Amino acid sequence: MIKCFPVKHEGDVVDIRSHVREMAKKHGFDDLDQVRIVQSVSELAQNVVEHAEEGIVQVSLVEKEEKGGIQIEVQDFGPGIADLETILRSTEAPAVVEGYGLKQVRDLMDDFSIRVLEGKGTWIKVTKWLEEERKTSGDPM
Repeated sequence: MIKCFPVKHEGDVVDIRSHVREMAKKHGFDDLDQVRIVQSVSELAQNVVEHAEEGIVQVSLVEKEEKGGIQIEVQDFGPGIADLETILRSTEAPAVVEGYGLKQVRDLMDDFSIRVLEGKGTWIKVTKWLEEERKTSGDPM
């Protein structure tokens, strides 16, 4: 299952959050992981609105080595991130440092990758994997 969402306005972020929460819940993620996933997609989509004005969020259910997960890919068509390495290394408080949200997304999700094409946009892919015991027991909580 793959869902694509255009991102241009803050209202789009609200819609994406709702759809992603429902997908994560149906796929068996517990409440805490649902919050992590929704917070991550919210941050990534909001970055599109604030820094690029237009982009796409693609959400899919994935499997790898017999484990399931949810994968979020965000592509924007903005200027790109000028100093990505500095932003990702930063450990200061969020009110002080630009890019703290990307660091937070990296910490909340299991897999994180990012590519920046200067002047052409940014592509980010994150994945959250189901814990094996929940998947095998069939217990979504």
